[in-house]
Amino acid sequence: MQDIGNLFGILTTVLFGFAILNYFVKLVNRKCVMKLPKESKFKQGYASVMKFLVKNHRFFGAGAAALMLAHVVLQIIFKWVSITGIIAAALALAAVALGGILFRAKKRMPAMLWAHRGCVVALTIAIAAHVITRI
Repeated sequence: MQDIGNLFGILTTVLFGFAILNYFVKLVNRKCVMKLPKESKFKQGYASVMKFLVKNHRFFGAGAAALMLAHVVLQIIFKWVSITGIIAAALALAAVALGGILFRAKKRMPAMLWAHRGCVVALTIAIAAHVITRI
C-alpha cells in the first residue's frame, strides 16, 4: 500500500504540473509565439497544445486535488502523517477553492487571480519541501 501512496503522490505532482503549465504557455505565447507569422508550423502546433492545456486546466487541478486527497488518506492509514505534506495539502485545497471561485465568478477580480497564483507558488514550494524532507 505504501507504493500506491507514493504513486498517488507522484501522479498528484504530475497533474499539478500540467495545471500550472496554463500560466507558462500563455506567457510564452504572449512574449514569443504571437510574434511569429501566421503560416508558421510551430505557431499552429503551439496553438493546439496551448488550447488543450488551457481548456483542461481546471480538470488537471481538480484531478490533482482528488489524487492528493487519496494520497493523504493512504499515507495516514498506512505510513505516517507528514507535516510538510499536510501544509502542501492545505495549500492545494486553497488553490483549488480559489480556482473554483474564479471559474464560477461572473466578474473576475484581479485580487482573486493573484491570490490563486500566490497559492500555487506557495504550493510549489511546499511540494518541493515535502519531497525533499519527507517530514
